[in-house]
Amino acid sequence: MGCNSSRMINASSLLTAEQSHCLVRDTWADVCNKYYEEVGISFMVQIFHDYPQLRKLWIFAINLETEQEVRNNAQVRYHAAKIMYTLNEIINNIDDYDKRRRILEGLGQIHFTYDVQPTYFEAAKSSMEHVLSSMLGKNFTHRHKQAWTYFFQQIVVDLGRGVEQQAILAGSLKKEIKTITEHPI
Repeated sequence: MGCNSSRMINASSLLTAEQSHCLVRDTWADVCNKYYEEVGISFMVQIFHDYPQLRKLWIFAINLETEQEVRNNAQVRYHAAKIMYTLNEIINNIDDYDKRRRILEGLGQIHFTYDVQPTYFEAAKSSMEHVLSSMLGKNFTHRHKQAWTYFFQQIVVDLGRGVEQQAILAGSLKKEIKTITEHPI
């Protein structure tokens, strides 16, 4: 299932999932060859800039005031690397929906423990789209933006599902504990 530009539909039409995935893989190859580390760090800078209210989710970033402090912080750089690794893993499995979903739902479940709300993933989506557009410039065409928007929306949905699954489990556990403490055996 290669990327054959002759199979692309006209520019005014929506992309198919296969075409979208092809464009994402092609763009990602550019990112990996030229901007890999910088995209992750710039993402962290961008999300802190655009959504300062979310900075509290990263305890290590609460007191970082300037862009340079964010860029130079070892924990920010570590987290940026984890984000890029995960994004790479998801793109490597872009056509394997079940594996991609399992990875993202598991990640969403982990994020629940940090009080991340599913709506926060929309902020991450917006920030990453901005970074990719800034980094890739004219190589990030309308069709690339369309493909990445579609792809990020899939990511947002699966991460959010993981958070919601964990919230349901936590709610059930709290209910069970309350029942046990009110009615001991």
